[in-house]
Amino acid sequence: MSRIQTSALVIAVAAAMAAGTAHAMPQHPATASAVRTNSKLSPESQQGAVSPVVGRQPQPPKKRKVRTLKTIVVNGSFISKAGHSALRMNVPSRDTPFSISTYTRSFMNAVDVSNVNQLYSYMTGIHSNGITAYDLVLRGFSSGVNDQNSILVNGLPGLASRFAPLPTFGLERIDVVRGPASVLNGEEQPGGFVDLVTKKPQAEPAYEFLTRARTYDGAGVGFTDSPGIEAAVDLTGPIDTNKRVLYRLVMDDTNNDTFRNAGYDHSQYFSPSLTWNISDATSLTAQYTYLRDRDSYDTELVAPDSNINLVPSITTRYQEPSDYESERASVLALFFKHRFANGWVWNVDTRDVWHTDLAHGFDVTEILKNLLYVGRRARGQINKRGYHYLDTNLHIPADLFGISNKIVVGLTAGKDTADENRTQFYNAPTSGPDSLNISIYNPIYGAVPPLSELPLFAKGHANLLTHRYISTETYGAYLADMITFSDHWKVTLGGRYAQDHQATAELRVPDVPFHSTTNNKFLPMVGLVYQPDDVQSYYASYSTSFVPPSASAIDIHGRNNFAPTFAKQIEVGTKDYFMHHRAFVTLALYQIDERNTFSHFKCPFGTCYEQVGRARSQGAEIEFHARPLENWQLIAGYGYTNAKITESSKLAQVNSRIPNVPYNSAHLWSRYDFTHGPLMGLGFGVGAIYSGQRNGLTPTKIGAPMLKLPAYTRVDAALYYDIGPYLISFKVQNLFNKRYFQSAGFNGDINLLPGAPRLFTLSVRGFFE
Repeated sequence: MSRIQTSALVIAVAAAMAAGTAHAMPQHPATASAVRTNSKLSPESQQGAVSPVVGRQPQPPKKRKVRTLKTIVVNGSFISKAGHSALRMNVPSRDTPFSISTYTRSFMNAVDVSNVNQLYSYMTGIHSNGITAYDLVLRGFSSGVNDQNSILVNGLPGLASRFAPLPTFGLERIDVVRGPASVLNGEEQPGGFVDLVTKKPQAEPAYEFLTRARTYDGAGVGFTDSPGIEAAVDLTGPIDTNKRVLYRLVMDDTNNDTFRNAGYDHSQYFSPSLTWNISDATSLTAQYTYLRDRDSYDTELVAPDSNINLVPSITTRYQEPSDYESERASVLALFFKHRFANGWVWNVDTRDVWHTDLAHGFDVTEILKNLLYVGRRARGQINKRGYHYLDTNLHIPADLFGISNKIVVGLTAGKDTADENRTQFYNAPTSGPDSLNISIYNPIYGAVPPLSELPLFAKGHANLLTHRYISTETYGAYLADMITFSDHWKVTLGGRYAQDHQATAELRVPDVPFHSTTNNKFLPMVGLVYQPDDVQSYYASYSTSFVPPSASAIDIHGRNNFAPTFAKQIEVGTKDYFMHHRAFVTLALYQIDERNTFSHFKCPFGTCYEQVGRARSQGAEIEFHARPLENWQLIAGYGYTNAKITESSKLAQVNSRIPNVPYNSAHLWSRYDFTHGPLMGLGFGVGAIYSGQRNGLTPTKIGAPMLKLPAYTRVDAALYYDIGPYLISFKVQNLFNKRYFQSAGFNGDINLLPGAPRLFTLSVRGFFE
């Protein structure tokens, strides 16, 4: 157990002892209200509460509530009114001076996908940006595997996976906060962050079972060629009769063949958790997660001459059938909460991740001049990573001089370690008998020796077979205050002092100097909200972000002398109710300016970086959620994003668009259920996704070909049938079998990620209490 967890447990035990001696303390009115609210299994109605607070009052016998549970997790609202992740406060979204969205279990079940990254297309301001779990674009700025704070889990960094995204079945909700938010969350890219909130134990027994089968039919893949199956279970309830100890067990096993040649993905997710309600005011939750994944090693497609018209079939793969990557991770998270008699609330959260990944396969390194073959590299690696984070904060409601204040003050600490061991890094010649070339349009597998018979590195390039150990320590102190001057005016002020220390050591290659650096920054935030009535809310805000350079980022000379990236945003917007509170719309206008912007390019080390200057993203977003009828709801969004490099040391990059960012994007999902007549129990859903044209790479010289990813529209459709405790869903993704490209990966024209062809999915869920 790490020092962070040990400290947290000591704190929790001390608080529990204190709570035990004070169990006769009168219950604060806010706590009593929470007891009543949480007496039902309704995380969405709790506005983002982590776990229920259980009272001492005896509970009357309850009737079997199959229909109640299904209403909550199937037919509930797509978007919650809560806005917890934006300010670490349980306040309504309309009270915050930022654009935020909380997507619920009902939304995830309606769209009916297995993995989190498949939901991004139906979220405003987000686009997938590559092949790892971290690859996404928010408001025009990219995040990658080195950006731990771009995707949080329960408010803290450290995904359990590097390649495989988390299964949606293990999540309670997904919070999206758009724009810089380093004040409360530390180092992160200026576009914003995603917070994945996992399922926690509940006081009422509930059991959900899921079986999902899928298969492709398109792009030359037959209906029975690439099947997949998923089985999952979610069990929760009390262990004792007083409901002081609660449990939850979530398990998911997925085994899919993909539409790529000889492609597959097999993942397992296991997550038990316990909540101990020590008293009416104190609770401690411990959650363990084990994730294992093995899939085919795949660097996706290539675009010869950066010409999208020359891209081969989307099923084409340049790795051998035996090439693979695998990972496994163990996670331990603790959530401690204590409410004092005066209304103050103390939280201590920790997250510790131990992760190992392996990869053995062929990388595509270049497109040969004849535009018919690609060169390849034999690659092997063993990486071991650790993420250890703690956040403790105090929520202080206060009335100062007749003015209401909601204050949160906190401390954070974290340590990331990465042991990156290249076991093979052989850049083969692109001509002669020793080449590992393979045809772009008609790859023949087994024509080269297996990886085990190839050299570990090219002659004279032993320095590329690196074994690096990287350590990063981060510390922060933050304060935020939401001040309510009247029924109409609110001001939010905040600030954070952040410091990090990075150290890098090379364990194999001789004569590589030890490198260390320390960065620190103060980050301010201010916001204003004007609410003329209970349906309109207008806001303006200024916020900042700060990202030290990744310790693993190197330049063409193998050095890391980069400066931190800093960004600031000005945002104005409105959040309004319509149709007697049956519709809610958020409109935001923003400008983000970033300095010390990074660019990357192919090099002998694999990928090299350079700081090119400044970037700016200007845009507008609108998200609309409506429930015109009790049995019909829809969600829609539109985004305009003009993201460009404004200053660069390379003239060709000035005013060039940031890759994978369309000017225009939009989405819609609608669900209607019949509640009367002969069609009662039947429902249908329809969705559409639009993405405009995007640049696939950052130019390196004037006149060089530019990869352009075409605009596309994808249509999805679903049927639902509600029969007793079961819900049956049949979904067709990419109904018209549209050929499209989701993104260009890290290396542009040699990492082109295709969209999936037509996909049929049949899901059966059972809900019991």
